[in-house]
Amino acid sequence: MGTGFIDHVTSFSSRTPNQEDRIGQFKTHSHPEAEITLLIKGEGYYASGEQNARVSAGNMILIPSAAPHSYVCIKHWEGYSLHLHELEMPAYPQYLFQQAFSQRTGPILKARLTGVHLERAAGAMKQLAQEGREPSSEEFLPDLLRNSLETLLLAFHVCAVDSAAAEPSGDTGEEQLIKDAIKQIHQQYHTSLKVSDLAASHYLSESIFRKKFSERTGLSPKQYMISLRLQEAKRLLRLSAKPVEFIASEVGFSSSSRFHDLFVKNVGMTPLEWRKEGQ
Repeated sequence: MGTGFIDHVTSFSSRTPNQEDRIGQFKTHSHPEAEITLLIKGEGYYASGEQNARVSAGNMILIPSAAPHSYVCIKHWEGYSLHLHELEMPAYPQYLFQQAFSQRTGPILKARLTGVHLERAAGAMKQLAQEGREPSSEEFLPDLLRNSLETLLLAFHVCAVDSAAAEPSGDTGEEQLIKDAIKQIHQQYHTSLKVSDLAASHYLSESIFRKKFSERTGLSPKQYMISLRLQEAKRLLRLSAKPVEFIASEVGFSSSSRFHDLFVKNVGMTPLEWRKEGQ
């Protein structure tokens, strides 16, 4: 089944003769994958356009897909670089990655990780690198990869303290309400979350919440949740060997027959046909 959303993950060191990031060597490139880099040791610079960001040990760097960027090492560095197919990420990590760029300015984002957050992120990178070299049991591989990616991105959000994050967003109360609801859906879509739960958590009647959500997103809350659940189900069908019934439950459907009917209605084929088409 493969690793799906991961293109590759590498550990790098400026003291490795065959690597291209030796001290003082300036490199400019772009790649179709999104990038998450964690610097364990050293110092250097990352640049894109007019942005020039100094980075040092503990910094996590996020770079969007296809963004031209440059980097140079000025003090021996070591770390990990993870390249990802953004649109193939699991639902919640994809939300976290995109939310980071919606909240902050600049094609290159960075956060300084310390303490337990740095330890967890480094451990997650090691896990991803290990699974890239020697994949463990295929049955649990998608879950291991998803958990590691979530750990990385949650560490970034917790530790990001740049000035853009500290400034008021300028959103109206209604805009912030919908953003909070979307975040809650992405966090809990795999549970028995109901529209009434979302409305109650924002102190609105269900009808008013539905109206506000639809006006802002173009979809009803129920349609949004179904779309997200189907998106994650499609990814799991291609990436894992899990039974269809298990996947239906894992992404939040209360019955496999309901999942089957909605899948056929929205995708135009059965879940098993979708899986076989991707093999």
